[in-house]
Amino acid sequence: MIEAKVTELELPRLERVQELLRRNGPRITILLPPYRPGEQGKSMAGFLKTYLQELPDELAARRTPAPVTFDLLKPLEKLTTDEEFSGGTHFGRVLFCSHDVFQRFDLLAPVKAQCVVATYFQIRPILADLQLPQEFYVLKLSKKRVELSRCTNLHTEVVKLPKGVPETLDEALAFKPPDHDLENRATSGGPAGPTRGIRFGTGSGRETQHAYLADFYRIVDRGVAELLHRSNAPLVLGGVDEDTAAYRMVHSYANLMSKSIHGSPGGSVSEQDFLMEAYSIVRGEQVNRAAAALVEWKERLAPERFTTDLDTVLRAAADGRIDRLYVDESAQRIGRLPDADGGRLDGGEEDQLNVAVVETILHGGVAFGLPANRMPDNTIAAAVFRY
Repeated sequence: MIEAKVTELELPRLERVQELLRRNGPRITILLPPYRPGEQGKSMAGFLKTYLQELPDELAARRTPAPVTFDLLKPLEKLTTDEEFSGGTHFGRVLFCSHDVFQRFDLLAPVKAQCVVATYFQIRPILADLQLPQEFYVLKLSKKRVELSRCTNLHTEVVKLPKGVPETLDEALAFKPPDHDLENRATSGGPAGPTRGIRFGTGSGRETQHAYLADFYRIVDRGVAELLHRSNAPLVLGGVDEDTAAYRMVHSYANLMSKSIHGSPGGSVSEQDFLMEAYSIVRGEQVNRAAAALVEWKERLAPERFTTDLDTVLRAAADGRIDRLYVDESAQRIGRLPDADGGRLDGGEEDQLNVAVVETILHGGVAFGLPANRMPDNTIAAAVFRY
């Protein structure tokens, strides 16, 4: 019997999901949206109670033996009394349950409540979270202080900037210029210490302030780029428009996200909401890059290496030929599966797009969910073949 365990917050990761997909069926996938007390709708526990009334009949229709059904539903019944599932939650959840596994993950992308019993776990609804990078960084900008945070698995930790990189504009200036001195230098450098001066031009009024700010952010950018260059992790800016715009004018880091979190760091926006907005920006950038890559693949590749025919996609996925798969995140195609070499597709009634996603991932390919308007020629699936 598999026991339900409520663990720390955890987003789905590709390697963990690949492991789950190799388990034997029948497979139950339950998607639960976030819920805050006082909102309309059900709590997660409420949805689970409803699904527990329906699941015995669905499993019986698949000729699942009663003892197996009992073991499958036991951990779900336990969760209906769990305080976390009865109360409010910031994040959605997905539960994967089969006779030898019970796994839950937290979700950032919005999901609709759903319970599916099928030959395959439902992976397509969580593709947006599955493709998130394992880590990214947020740089909070203000004249009073800059702060770099590492974000991973719904947690954040402050990262110290390299030695010699100032954290405040006052620290960068570090002097009160006498009337006869029209310039000064602030140091910048990496872990080994200050390396060379940065010239701060002085003039008068607003122009001088902008020059100071630009030079300050130029030093910070060099420190951030030095810290992140090996990982090339996504970097999100947070701050008021004046600060984020000034930073973008001088930045050199290649993987800076195109959108920023607007608002003064430490202001009215909670840390939880700040983190959620950062994840939303990173996820949006992933979608844009995937859509741009799809357009490029379609234009560059010969017909033998690219297809939008779903039956061809299904067979190629089962045969391990797909390198990259793009599916319409809102479309659905339920039907019998075509035969494929090796007999992996048995002709049962399934969500065909989900099957294509699962088979692609099982064979080491990458799958992306895109909005309908980012798919080419009103198609619901597009695949890039390995060979």
